[in-house]
Amino acid sequence: MIAWFDGALLPLGGVSIPATDRGFLLGDGFFETMAACNGQVIRFNDHMDRLENTAAFLKTPLRYTRAEITAAIHDVLIANGLTNKRAALRLTVTRGSGPRGILPPLDICPHMLISASEVPDHFPAAKVKTVSLCRNEKSPTSRIKSLCYLDNILAMQEAKEAGADEALLLNTIGNIAEGSISNIFFLQGKNLLTPSVEDGALPGVMRKTVLSVAAQMGLTVQETSLTLDIIQTCDEAFLTNSLFRLRAIFEIDGRAIPSQTKGDQLLNKIKEVEKTA
Repeated sequence: MIAWFDGALLPLGGVSIPATDRGFLLGDGFFETMAACNGQVIRFNDHMDRLENTAAFLKTPLRYTRAEITAAIHDVLIANGLTNKRAALRLTVTRGSGPRGILPPLDICPHMLISASEVPDHFPAAKVKTVSLCRNEKSPTSRIKSLCYLDNILAMQEAKEAGADEALLLNTIGNIAEGSISNIFFLQGKNLLTPSVEDGALPGVMRKTVLSVAAQMGLTVQETSLTLDIIQTCDEAFLTNSLFRLRAIFEIDGRAIPSQTKGDQLLNKIKEVEKTA
């Protein structure tokens, strides 16, 4: 696998991160996971908007412009033979090196890494399990793609040990927040419901797309507080992220979820939008 690191194409195993890098030592950094199809990043500007907003929030300057990042992604896709395939792109930024301690250095020299791999166009329906680990909805890291991902890792481990494909995290007051790698949606009649950002849901790029497309299809969209009761009363449920778009849920906490109808319609509409974007 060939990656782009600070302006150079290198074998991913040959990328050298300094032992003093704060991303390595402290998880001090952030990332974007994007999908590309036929050499084009899907919803590139939405991802860059979030990347730039996160950089500003963390006071970490980006060393490269959107045009330079576009060129770097193009080079990575070519180098890995992925220009005619659906690909997963990972763009990672760390704050760079600093002295001992947790305070960021005054002189910041961040690193940027871009890698890519092939990803399927279709993902099977998922089994979801509510886990014991909570999402802290008060933490600013619940709203950004931070490198501090240990909570997500532990949540996914717990779900996998229970035979599930994805974890469902509640927040500190028991409302549904999100999955370990996804946002979650529930359909009740013509109402499309999803946890609010204030309840700990990451403002996902695909989440934003689904909300927009669903409204165009005549669904009533609600970003709201949801308890586990919704699992017993929903007509359909699905997960979203940029790689699998919409992934149907066939079971949550032992309750069989009806087959996708509106979810499939949403997915097909999103695929149509991607072709014309």
